[in-house]
Amino acid sequence: MTNSDPSPRKIPLFPLGTVLFPDGVIALKIFEARYLDMIKSCLREKTEFGVISIMKSLDDENDPSLTFSQIGTLAQIEDFDPVQPALYMTKSFGTQRFKLLNSRQESSGLWIGEVELLENDPITPIPEEHQKVAHLLNEIISVIQSEDLLGEAPFKKPFKVDDCGWVSNRLAELLPISLAQKNHLLAQTNPRIRLDLVTEIIEDDDLRSLKLH
Repeated sequence: MTNSDPSPRKIPLFPLGTVLFPDGVIALKIFEARYLDMIKSCLREKTEFGVISIMKSLDDENDPSLTFSQIGTLAQIEDFDPVQPALYMTKSFGTQRFKLLNSRQESSGLWIGEVELLENDPITPIPEEHQKVAHLLNEIISVIQSEDLLGEAPFKKPFKVDDCGWVSNRLAELLPISLAQKNHLLAQTNPRIRLDLVTEIIEDDDLRSLKLH
């Protein structure tokens, strides 16, 4: 569900060395106290947390000079398995992008971000020149389904293979490109242009034989 309220809101952040796109799936192993508490709170209050990329490579996540991407994605917990009291296996999916206005770290170590929600992609039909990459994604989905890998893959039904935003997001997740490139694609507000950029990457790098990463 898209929240179109433009006023800033505060959310817990989960900084990662990866990018979550709307409708993407992310599996997380939770064992640090600050994130165990965050997950419990999200489940109890039926709220989302923010997945955001760490753009500055640092060994210590508690370093105050930690640099985050300016764009992240809200994540809604879908599956939750408390394997042990201090170990949760979770699966969440991306719902809506946000712009990070500022962030601060609580005494527990949890980062809290003040964010502005961004509009979800409008439904945009795939133009003729991008039918090839849409077909490529379709083939990848077929392979995943035939090998019964969907439980492990970053795909969530319904498959919207005729929509620019959905196709560009799924391919952006799969492409073996840098974190900065993925964040640039995530920040692109026009889904048609995002698909243009994804198509350029695939054609320039001859990635037509795209593999799952």
